[in-house]
Amino acid sequence: MLQNLIFLVLFINLVKGNGELTVISSPPGAFFKGHQRITETDLLEVCSAALGFSIEHTSSFSGFYITDPFKLASAVVLVNVDGVTSLGGSNGHTFPLKTNVDENEISFLLSHRIQERYPNKKNIIVDVNLAQGLNSLKDIGFLKETNEIEPQKITYRFLKPTIKEDQEFIDEINTLNVITEQIRDGVITNDFEPDLITIKFLALHAVSDLHGENSSATNEAKQILLDEIDRLNTALKKTYSDRVLVAFSTNDASHTRRTREAPADTKETEDNSMNRAKTYSSNYPVIFNIILWFGVIMVFTLLAISMAIGYMDPGRDSIIYRMTSTRMKKDN
Repeated sequence: MLQNLIFLVLFINLVKGNGELTVISSPPGAFFKGHQRITETDLLEVCSAALGFSIEHTSSFSGFYITDPFKLASAVVLVNVDGVTSLGGSNGHTFPLKTNVDENEISFLLSHRIQERYPNKKNIIVDVNLAQGLNSLKDIGFLKETNEIEPQKITYRFLKPTIKEDQEFIDEINTLNVITEQIRDGVITNDFEPDLITIKFLALHAVSDLHGENSSATNEAKQILLDEIDRLNTALKKTYSDRVLVAFSTNDASHTRRTREAPADTKETEDNSMNRAKTYSSNYPVIFNIILWFGVIMVFTLLAISMAIGYMDPGRDSIIYRMTSTRMKKDN
């Protein structure tokens, strides 16, 4: 029984997803300590506290400390690396991470808190998906002058640009390099109002699936990404005068085996022949249970009321029978 319980707990943790949170830069008025496990809901409160906001939910995480409330962060920058549990060695402070909520929800809630406290909309709040390439950068205010991507002069030993997955990784690295160069050139002005930049790096997932999690190509890709994040961190620290929280997270919550793309007509035939069930919202079980048990309670309540009325004594219990009788009793 105990073995089954342990297996169930481990299974639930695997379904939720695990990874790492590595803090590579923190403001002078705060620091991180220890290696306690942190959840993404706790990460939201940590980022809020680093910006000087009061936290809205209690947290059991004790690895973050504020030493000077006047030297907290002017910006939070989070790089989310999808599909791997770890990038390996880095110079930052690493915590085990449990991905118990969607990372997009963390970004949304944190941006909402910033806009709620600073409604003048002068803050930089951006969410960059590197997989969308250069075109996505042109829609971002401080990056709209970006015209072209100059490929980095990197010699790849194991990654091959002729392979689709490897080329997609290289493209995302080049896009991240454009952002780093723009920040280093001074496109962001530190106005001491909190900024939020979240960056999604998705291509490492495909490289890991294709070559293997511990392959030479995957390890080379991880090191290239770590170097680029370090360059981004250096540019951000200069822009915000060290008053910035920079961290990257890894998670395997969406790590599924990728398959080669099939022709379009084949995929349509498979979809039509599989007779798949309808996709329901995540709120469906909740709504279903509310309606089910409300219906059960109503049925038994009506039954009890009906039986109580049926067994009433017309002469003693109810005025209804006496007042509606065709022959009313009269006092002589």
